Amino acid sequence: MKYSEFKRLPFLFQILVLLGLILPRRVGLLIASLIGTILGSLKSLNPIKAIRANQWVIHNQQLTRKDLNRYPRVVFRSIAKCFFDYFYFLSRPEKLTEIVRFSPEAEATIKRIANHEPCMIVCPHISNFDLMGYALAIHNVKLQVLSFPNPVTTYRWQNELRQREGIIVTPMSLSAFRQARQRLRDGGSVLTGLDRPLEKTFQEKYQPSFFGYKTSLPVAYVRMALEARVPVYVFAAAYLPDGKYYLEGSEPIWMEPHDDLETETLSNVHKVLHVAEELIKKYPQQWAMFYPVWPQFLGV
Repeated sequence: MKYSEFKRLPFLFQILVLLGLILPRRVGLLIASLIGTILGSLKSLNPIKAIRANQWVIHNQQLTRKDLNRYPRVVFRSIAKCFFDYFYFLSRPEKLTEIVRFSPEAEATIKRIANHEPCMIVCPHISNFDLMGYALAIHNVKLQVLSFPNPVTTYRWQNELRQREGIIVTPMSLSAFRQARQRLRDGGSVLTGLDRPLEKTFQEKYQPSFFGYKTSLPVAYVRMALEARVPVYVFAAAYLPDGKYYLEGSEPIWMEPHDDLETETLSNVHKVLHVAEELIKKYPQQWAMFYPVWPQFLGV
């Protein structure tokens, strides 16, 4: 990273970049784990309340009080280690290939993209999704990323870093959706998140069911996949006990048309969300969703 780019980063990002440059990975991960534990213990923070509510739902409301208090610390440790790793490997791209593995399904999807066969990729916020994006960029996987609309300062800088890696990042808007639709028609592929609830201003007409409860999750990717007649794939990164990352990919999920628009939208969204649910249940401690997917459960 050039100094002119570095000095424009927010202070926290500058610290992370410096730590990633000067610390051995093992030491950096230990420090990140400690920071995550401290942050995850601050019960008054809104992200802590959101994590408690989200974990309560995905565990079928069966968590003990002890586990409910423990999960925010575990999740914050996970995301703190992911942030360190992201900045550690940002300056060591040659080492990234040593710690990232792709599932056979993910490899098949990457080959599809390389052959200019369009697809829509959707991702839950599990583990180090930014590092996975970096790994895909290193493998010359060309994607347009539809990110959250109206990003705050920190997210804007994250998006700038993503674009520096060669990833096309477009915050959700009518213009971005038009660009994504055209990209799919031209043989390109699009990636977006599927589990961050939309703010009221951007909420869509239909609310899908996720883990048994209605939510304000995005559904536009279904409309785009239907219009372009392309499959949807669910990707999720996971941090493994050996310190490596594993990118899981689903089989292709084909959207099915229906005469009724509501039925068409929700039935197809639910097919995709069902796959995401299984991945989140597989890696609950790494589900880094800091916004309440089900606000009615805040305060548990």
